[in-house]
Amino acid sequence: MKNFKELIEIARKKAPKQCVVVCAEDETVLEGIRLAQNQKLISLVLVGNKDNILKCAQNVNLNLENAIIYNAGNENESIRKSISIVKEQGDFLMKGSLSTSAFLKGVLNKDWGLRMGKILSHIAVLEIPGYDKLIFMSDGGMNPKLDLGIRLNIIKNAIKTLRMLGIEEPKIGLVAASETIHPDMPETIDAAEIVKLYKNGEIKNCIIEGPFGFDVPISKQAAEHKKIQSKIAGEVDFLLMPNISAANIWAKGLISFANAKAAGMVAGAAKPVIMLSRADKPKTKLNSIALGVALSASTESGD
Repeated sequence: MKNFKELIEIARKKAPKQCVVVCAEDETVLEGIRLAQNQKLISLVLVGNKDNILKCAQNVNLNLENAIIYNAGNENESIRKSISIVKEQGDFLMKGSLSTSAFLKGVLNKDWGLRMGKILSHIAVLEIPGYDKLIFMSDGGMNPKLDLGIRLNIIKNAIKTLRMLGIEEPKIGLVAASETIHPDMPETIDAAEIVKLYKNGEIKNCIIEGPFGFDVPISKQAAEHKKIQSKIAGEVDFLLMPNISAANIWAKGLISFANAKAAGMVAGAAKPVIMLSRADKPKTKLNSIALGVALSASTESGD
């Protein structure tokens, strides 16, 4: 998949899908939704303060003729109602005007949330100028402390997500500061164990290599210069970053300084969950909605 234009075309073939927005009284969110409506990607369920939703929609020229709006008295009510709708009939959930921590608290609620007893992970998708395909990356938004088990679950979420998007054998790079396995860098130790599990056939439907410095998975020339034989160098689909800080800073740096286009979602839930910063641009919301549409058509709640 080369770019977001291609992703939107994939989503259009599966559209429309019902998008349920938590705390929808946000102009940037609704502007992104308007762009998605223009592409005929979604039907709308908006949950939040109805008066404010109507005002924000008017300000961004969003047509609400066919939208369903539920008034919620407060943030907690909006979260619970939205998740209930998604579980019963909606195709995917989208974060609106509320904090990430409050949103995730609802998604992860053991009694009425969307978790399935597994690790949920954030996946950022980046279209980077000069690179010839979309790059998927975890985990810059959810899991603050990684161990081997969490890394394996993040990889499982990534494989399932990419295969839903038609990438049958995702190429996965395990990123560290270098290729050297060092006891003070747990990501390198875990990477070596993950590659061992992969080679023993315990991780399927992908190609996994690492630990690698960041340059190797994204550049064949770097791999050749370092005399590293690699099946993924220059062709990587998914990068497992060493920790949440590295992933978050890397993605935001590319967006801020390299004009990268982006999308973001939470993988591993019962339904696709679109989670973005409230500061993200409307086109980033559009890209993420397209991702939700493309994934909701194939999501199976049992796996």
